[in-house]
Amino acid sequence: MILIVAINARYSHCSFSALTLRANLGPYRDDSAILEADLTVLPVQLAADILARKPTLVAFSAYLWNIRTIEQTARILRLTAPDLPLTVGGPEITPDYPHADLFNGVICGEGETVLREWAGSLTAADHLFRITEPEDPARLELPYPLYTDHDLAHRVVYVETSRGCPYGCTYCTSAHTGLRLFPPETLLPALDTLWRRGLRQFKFLDRSFNAPREHARQILAFFMERMTPDLRLHFEINTDHLDPGFAQTLTAFPNGVLHLECGIQTLNPATAAAIGRSSDTDRTLENLRFLTEETGATVHADLIFGLPCEDEASFSAGFNRLLSTCHPAELQVNWLKGLPGTAMVRDAAKWGLIFNPAPPYELLSNDLLDFAALTRLQHFARCWELVHNRGRFPHALARFHALCADDLFAAYQALTRRVLAAEGRLFALSLPRLKRLLREELLARGLSEAETDHLFAQDGV
Repeated sequence: MILIVAINARYSHCSFSALTLRANLGPYRDDSAILEADLTVLPVQLAADILARKPTLVAFSAYLWNIRTIEQTARILRLTAPDLPLTVGGPEITPDYPHADLFNGVICGEGETVLREWAGSLTAADHLFRITEPEDPARLELPYPLYTDHDLAHRVVYVETSRGCPYGCTYCTSAHTGLRLFPPETLLPALDTLWRRGLRQFKFLDRSFNAPREHARQILAFFMERMTPDLRLHFEINTDHLDPGFAQTLTAFPNGVLHLECGIQTLNPATAAAIGRSSDTDRTLENLRFLTEETGATVHADLIFGLPCEDEASFSAGFNRLLSTCHPAELQVNWLKGLPGTAMVRDAAKWGLIFNPAPPYELLSNDLLDFAALTRLQHFARCWELVHNRGRFPHALARFHALCADDLFAAYQALTRRVLAAEGRLFALSLPRLKRLLREELLARGLSEAETDHLFAQDGV
């Protein structure tokens, strides 16, 4: 039996990679199974679970969050079952992957075809490394029938309408991977079947959903015809290249149906140009404003700190400008990661970038930010996530933002310092503790105790 092992970040996440690998095993599909775990699993426990299923081949799907667990599990299997062939693939596997010797087969690139080819022939004596060509979506078997009814009812269900990305963001593993579309004549009936089975929350894996404009509009039209009050669609879109026609299509959807993830990353034109984004950041910001103010979508924007050509003052200015102009429902502040195989890593010396060599590969310093500055920004990002993004104090935060509208970055840095001084950490903080510290900050900024307590009473905390 071929066993495909997927270690998800959380139990609630389905493993799309495992499903599509199994769907495309051809004659070996019926003699295959998927073993899913999450990050709470211990390598020794996972190895035991694998061996209990008596597989003839084990295939691991490797990502940033699970690669160390996979490697530790593979080491245990090497000692306990030396005749068991192991293979690994996924975004974490690059041509210079340093632990290829743990596996009998290593797949760099998309893996459906090569895993099928190796399924009947890979042995414990093999040491094969394959850099694959991108898959042709028209020739792939769609995996959607493999979702169980339990998956559809209780877990995050992923779908894709395209593979690859036409853009060249230097920090991204999908840069210049070539945009390839799944044919609508096979894709749309498969999505319709999921919808008829009761799925109402679709999370799309497309790297830039709006890159193929007409294709994307066709998908949106498909769902518009199946509108229900509980329908939710999650897309990642590129706001640098927001076509006016596509943008207008989004306005037709009722409030709350669309959840749009918009990777702004920076509002510094020099930084944007250095990382392969549009240097017309004014236009990017205007496109984001359109999405937040003129559609009913819930907009999740992203900024990255630590990028080339951007110091702390520039990042804070971009943060404040984005919030004051666009008011997204969520703004994720991310620490720059040096993902293996990306141009950002290859060109690290050009920008003085030094990355942690171990996952998740955080930036440790660059020519404008030292480790202390990056740590300070990460503390700020964590405080922003706990207090703002989780939406637990809407009335209190609205007043806090009104008091600090001229510089929200500085305001949250002050709140961060207060939290650290009182708690010494920004994790494992209870809601009452956060409330107390936010209350202290509001009082320090001149709010009366009566008004402050009234705001928290409105928030129900």
